[in-house]
Amino acid sequence: MRGAYTTLDLAPADRAEGVLPGSPSGHRPGPADLVVDGRPLLRLIDEVDGVDTVSPLASDLPPVLRADHVERLLDHGHGAGDGRRVIYSCPDCDDPGCGAVTAHVGSDGDDVVWRDFAWQTGPTADPVREGYPGVGPYRFHGAAYRSVLRRLLDGRACRSVA
Repeated sequence: MRGAYTTLDLAPADRAEGVLPGSPSGHRPGPADLVVDGRPLLRLIDEVDGVDTVSPLASDLPPVLRADHVERLLDHGHGAGDGRRVIYSCPDCDDPGCGAVTAHVGSDGDDVVWRDFAWQTGPTADPVREGYPGVGPYRFHGAAYRSVLRRLLDGRACRSVA
C-alpha cells in the first residue's frame, strides 16, 4: 500500500528561526525554499528533537538550493550512486566538507519518494547516526514534483555554482 501523498511547493527562504534581525518584515526577499505539506522543509529539519543543526545552514544566511542539485533531484532515477541527493548545501561555498542535508530520492511508479534525511559531510551518509528522525518519508505526485522543481529552476531562485 502506498503512503499518503505530500504536497511540495515553494516559499521565500528565511532563517530556520523564521525572523531575520534588522529586517522590517522579518523576512529576507530572494531565494526560494521548499515547502512540504505547508511547512518549510528547513524548519522541519531544524525542529528535530535531539539533533544539532548548528551549521552554515543555521546561520543568518538563507538555505541554498543550488541549480545543479535541483537538476539532480529532477533526474533522480539516473546516474550512479546510492540514490542520495543534496537538498541543502552550504550557502557560502558548496564544499562537501561543510556538510549538506541529503536524502535518498527514488521512484515508485510515477511517484517520487524522499526518505532517510541526513546531515552528510563526506562521501556517504549515516541516517542512523546523523539522520533527522521524523522528517519524511515524503511521497510526491511525479507531475506536481517536476512542476515545482522546474518552476524553481525557471524562476532563478536557485544559486548557480561557477
